Amino acid sequence: MERCLHMKCQCGKVRGNVSIGSKLFHNRVVCYCDDCQAFVKHLKQPHILNAYGGSDVFQVSASQLTITQGHSEIGCLTVTRGGVHRWFAKCCNTPLGNTLNARWPLVGLLHHCIEEDLDKMVGRPVGSVFCKFATGEIPKEIKGSWSHKQVAAHLILKIALWRVLRKGRPSPFYLQGKPIVKPYCLADKGS
Repeated sequence: MERCLHMKCQCGKVRGNVSIGSKLFHNRVVCYCDDCQAFVKHLKQPHILNAYGGSDVFQVSASQLTITQGHSEIGCLTVTRGGVHRWFAKCCNTPLGNTLNARWPLVGLLHHCIEEDLDKMVGRPVGSVFCKFATGEIPKEIKGSWSHKQVAAHLILKIALWRVLRKGRPSPFYLQGKPIVKPYCLADKGS
């Protein structure tokens, strides 16, 4: 029997399930990039970031995530033109996750929208990425044991496997290769 996590936005209008299966089908990292920080700050949700500006991201293939309610409440933005699609619940401005585009099977869910304790269910983050954008010196016990290069190589292998296994479909965020809602760009809005 496959294990399942539950996700929801802060107000509960958007809900979904994430099947987690074996470690081949999930990954957990902390991302300190300036785009992740801009995303949550734009939505006025900076409490989601850790003390050093990091987003705890639970990465799965698109086919592992099912949105069960609140499809009409899902919004999408990019921080820069052509950037990562950043998905959120319009009803309460809850950041939900990130995707590269419809061709890539990766969905990075922000930890706060997962109802279960991720540490107990899948373990602590393996490492951190884009640490140069952190708001302070990250202690080693928070940074994780893997270097940026190790985290990136591990994820590239997972994405390659997920593409071979066609785990990009169905995707809750794309329909026939197009986003389910048109993303707006923060750079165009001057935000």
